[in-house]
Amino acid sequence: MAPVFSPAALFQSVSDDSRLRLLRLLGREELNVRELVRITGLSQPRVSKHLAVLREQNWIIQRREGTWSWYRAVAPKEFGPGEQIFRQITRAADMVPEAGEDDGKLGVVLGDRQARAKDFFSGIADRWDTIRQEYEHPDIRIGAIGALVSPDLKILDIGTGTGAMLPVFAAVAGTVVALDNSEAMLARARALCTSEGLGNVDFCNADVGDIPFDDAVFDACNCSMVLHHVVRPEEALAEMARVVRPGGKVMVTAFCRHEQTWMRDELAHHRLGFDKPEMEELFTGAGLTMRTFLVRGRSPGQENAGPTVRPSGRKLQWPEVFLATGMKENE
Repeated sequence: MAPVFSPAALFQSVSDDSRLRLLRLLGREELNVRELVRITGLSQPRVSKHLAVLREQNWIIQRREGTWSWYRAVAPKEFGPGEQIFRQITRAADMVPEAGEDDGKLGVVLGDRQARAKDFFSGIADRWDTIRQEYEHPDIRIGAIGALVSPDLKILDIGTGTGAMLPVFAAVAGTVVALDNSEAMLARARALCTSEGLGNVDFCNADVGDIPFDDAVFDACNCSMVLHHVVRPEEALAEMARVVRPGGKVMVTAFCRHEQTWMRDELAHHRLGFDKPEMEELFTGAGLTMRTFLVRGRSPGQENAGPTVRPSGRKLQWPEVFLATGMKENE
């Protein structure tokens, strides 16, 4: 039986130009209230009130993380009253007078998001190895190598950072490409490879959302502790899957879903981790089949280790970490 909805309430919910602006923006990007206020110039109470109306009529979806909420428009095919109605309304929203200005400000907001993360890593490169020690898990590395081992592999290491995994990958692969969007991080990774005498590692300064390689050129792709920094993880997974050959593997290591909101402010995290269903959805959307999902807490003996990196000086509480492995199906 089809869901019942009120046409009067439905169309009244999008009879206001401000709500049309919000719906239009949320059809382009997942945004929080603070960002919507910045783009539209509306007050926070007005934005929240308009979002409640749109959410009540199922035009948008709310995603909560700690004390923050993120909003996005529903997929047209998932809109209860019908895809055609949804598309007609969003086409009408493109005609609001503020549309062009909103798009410009949206671009600025998204650019600031990316710049903030990039600036963070450039500024913390010298301390990143210390930070990694707080959540690093040796058995995750072992699991990664177990999924990859083959003497002629061509491996792409995304978000290589200071190159912690490069000696391990270089020992078992024919060629390793270390990719990172921070030149400061890559400089330290290059120095590590020089000191270790690793001659089969190439370096690439690029973003995970736009990998500058042809389709199906790598046997495996590793993405370690990067995905929770990414604004659009679905696009990142799609790019990883694109550059991996059919039958190849994509490995993702990241934090499990958690409530440590300090990590958003102090470590430039965009998402508070992922759970297994979210990763399965991301993998499926990218054309990958999840083969493993391994969760680990802090290593034995580290549970009571003192804090070393938090600017606030408060005791650290690190979430659990997972290793998810997906395989690209043969075409």
